[in-house]
Amino acid sequence: MRVIVTSVKDPASQNIKQVLIDEYGFHSNGEIFEGNEIYTHEPDSILITSERDLIRCDHLDEHFDAEVFIFCSRHRSKSAKPALLVHSTGNYLSDDSFGGQPYELSISTASLVSTAYKRLFSERNHRNLSEFDVSLEVTHHGPTSMKTPLLFVELGSDEEYWEHPEGAKAVAAAAIDCLTVSMNKGASIAFGGNHYASKFNRLVLEENIHISHMAPKYVLDEINQDLVSQMVNRTHESVNQAILDWKGTTSDQRDRIIPMIESLGIEIIRAKELKSD
Repeated sequence: MRVIVTSVKDPASQNIKQVLIDEYGFHSNGEIFEGNEIYTHEPDSILITSERDLIRCDHLDEHFDAEVFIFCSRHRSKSAKPALLVHSTGNYLSDDSFGGQPYELSISTASLVSTAYKRLFSERNHRNLSEFDVSLEVTHHGPTSMKTPLLFVELGSDEEYWEHPEGAKAVAAAAIDCLTVSMNKGASIAFGGNHYASKFNRLVLEENIHISHMAPKYVLDEINQDLVSQMVNRTHESVNQAILDWKGTTSDQRDRIIPMIESLGIEIIRAKELKSD
């Protein structure tokens, strides 16, 4: 069973929820979770609504025997730039103010991260959402402690765009795609660059590479062996390579992290080497 997750505390997720009900045939199955109706789509997919903030929903796999959780969420940024985003979750540092546990990563699914990102990109073009950025984000925020793979698909980046009807439809379409795609493809992990992973966006979109956890430049001075191991071990798929944004890291950072990656027996490759013929 695959589960789409929304929250009463998240206006964007409630708008996306309504699209799923109105346009994709989700219907109430008569069951209740945290005081909210559960909706069913086909035999093996449901839509739930939590009373908690989505970043604090580490409890869901205590209630649902799911294959994956697909969180439909708002995104907030200081720029307020309209955006359609997808990412895995986790905390590389001690700061857990946005949910999860310090130094803990969730179980990522690279296959669905790629699927959602490609559909968001397609929807941006199809729906004339030229003002929207479409991007992967690096691994950040909670939940982190669940035993089930998860990903976040987000509509941003302020109150105006959380209410954007076409933006909500784009995220809903990406979530629907995630209900049926296989989760058994090979995966990569990635290091370097900024929070909006522009170098890695191209690899997913143009080179058909599936990336799970991404560690940006701003955490690489502090990342340790345990976290690099988590990037591999807390990916649902088999991780076969680590991709480095060479110019998006310093030489000191590369000297720190390359031995950590090598100790796991994973191939290391520069992002710029992954180009189409």
